[in-house]
Amino acid sequence: MIMIAGGSGFFGVNVARCLAERGHEVLLVQRHPIRPPALLESYWQKQVRQAAGDIVDLPFLLGLVKTFSVSGIIHAAHATAGMHNDFPLYQTVRVQIIGMMNCLEAARLMDLRRVTFISSVDLYRGLPAQCEVWHEDAYLPPLSFSDVGNKKRAAEQIGLLYAKTYGLSVASVRVGHNYGPACDWQEENRMITNALAGDASEYPAIPANRRRHTVYAKDSAEGTCLIHLAPSLKHYIYNLSDGGHPTMEEVREAILEVVPGAEMRLAPPGAEKTEYRPVSMERMREEFGFVPLDMRHGVRAYVDFVKEGKY
Repeated sequence: MIMIAGGSGFFGVNVARCLAERGHEVLLVQRHPIRPPALLESYWQKQVRQAAGDIVDLPFLLGLVKTFSVSGIIHAAHATAGMHNDFPLYQTVRVQIIGMMNCLEAARLMDLRRVTFISSVDLYRGLPAQCEVWHEDAYLPPLSFSDVGNKKRAAEQIGLLYAKTYGLSVASVRVGHNYGPACDWQEENRMITNALAGDASEYPAIPANRRRHTVYAKDSAEGTCLIHLAPSLKHYIYNLSDGGHPTMEEVREAILEVVPGAEMRLAPPGAEKTEYRPVSMERMREEFGFVPLDMRHGVRAYVDFVKEGKY
């Protein structure tokens, strides 16, 4: 049984689907019980089960490991702090850092085969400078105010410390901005579903030149499965993105190739131009032969999913 902490989120659901398709049993762990997500309906209460509780409670976590014979943990639990979010910064840091420590303690005490931590490419982002090419060996910016990046960076270092101290197998997966199945609130998703429904997408506050490091959700899940299930790993850190850094205008153009005539309006390009920063995917390609879909092919894959349910 493989435990996914933060299993009710879009990332956990996609990873659970990919693991179940490979014949693995999965335990989704989140704070409250959930109804079967559409992606997991055919596996629910068969290969995929759930448990409600808080991963900052170590006895609770250890009890799950023992009860369900958990062999490894994927720590994908995350909440973002901010003025318009229900979670204060203290709580989000607690979930990320204490949750990571508890997953690692469970692995140490219960002799688990691996802890895979879902990090983010956001930790390459910083002021006053950013890495030119976002590679796993790059020196990270000394100053950063990224809510996501700073917490992920701290949890990564704790994971590395546990790995070196206790000989644990720990992997950190730096994931890009997901779009696709189960990511329904993302602008990219809404633009696609609106286009297929014949509805206009109006985003007057999003400049056409805004960039994101994207990755199709199924690709991020499959890449994570490859890392977590590998008998051994050559590295501690892996990037998991489509490698690009598309603008919202490029996303719009990709959608128009599949749904000609779709109405999608963005704000004019902003005065502050975001520099193009590629994400290196050499490690995933060389170690696993894994090449994720680029934006255009990812959009086509998501259109097939929305229209035909083809995952």
